Amino acid sequence: MSIHNVSIFLKKHKLKITISFVIITSFVSIIMLFSSLVYIKSNAKKFNLNFKNKLAKIKKENLIKIQKNLKPTFYLIIDDVGYDEFMLDEFIKIDLNINFSIIPFLPKSMDFYNKLASKNKIIMIHLPMQSKYKNSIEKFHININDNEFAIRTKIEKTFQTYSNAKIMNNHMGSLITANENIMQIILIKLKEENRYFFDSLTTQKSISAKIGKKIGIIVEQRDIFLDNKDNEKAVIKALERAKQIARTKGIVKVIGHIWSKNTLKILKQEAVNLNKEFEFKNLINLYKREENNESAWNRDFMR
Repeated sequence: MSIHNVSIFLKKHKLKITISFVIITSFVSIIMLFSSLVYIKSNAKKFNLNFKNKLAKIKKENLIKIQKNLKPTFYLIIDDVGYDEFMLDEFIKIDLNINFSIIPFLPKSMDFYNKLASKNKIIMIHLPMQSKYKNSIEKFHININDNEFAIRTKIEKTFQTYSNAKIMNNHMGSLITANENIMQIILIKLKEENRYFFDSLTTQKSISAKIGKKIGIIVEQRDIFLDNKDNEKAVIKALERAKQIARTKGIVKVIGHIWSKNTLKILKQEAVNLNKEFEFKNLINLYKREENNESAWNRDFMR
């Protein structure tokens, strides 16, 4: 076809060509728009997750900045309350916010419980559990041969009797805290009772935290024993380790024992300086803080 004929053809069909071009252009635009919508929809979750991750990072960084301006938190637990009233009275006199953990159902346990409650002291339950290493244990304890009903009944009876206590930690218990089935029964029952478990960590084989994470129950664990070696030098060394953990991490969880005269002496000597540098708190605050953090994260994540 000659150039002249092409020119005539274009003039003759100009309207049709224009309409066809508009239709094709519109069709291409629609396809591109549809593709964009599909891409955005398919990547929306990814974008949203990235945004939430960045938001969580910002929150964490801000929290660290705030914590740097606060005193480190010191959670001090004194175990084995129930035998020695003189030592209990001496620990009560110490000007520190102490969590007193009572062995239940001993002859003096209720008297000590009432004494602590009357003085507005923090009370925990120090429930005896079977150990891998010792046969001697309090009559009322969780045994490796206990069935689910027996375990649940013992926990229920304990908190009905000592109702002010909100947290339970294990007295001995290396055999129990390493047993998945029993720990699951204990943690579920505690949750039903609106109570919490603190692992004294008497064995490195403890799986309480692992089970707690698996079933959605908060479990906290000891960082330091003050008097594993009950002499003055060892207690001082353990306390210094606890201080360093608190300075580094902003928090430390420490267990001492009411029978230790060395722990008593060192805490009395150090109380003023400890209160200047650290904030001694009720252990329940740690669990409530963790619950609030989880709730806040869940709310943000679901938005």
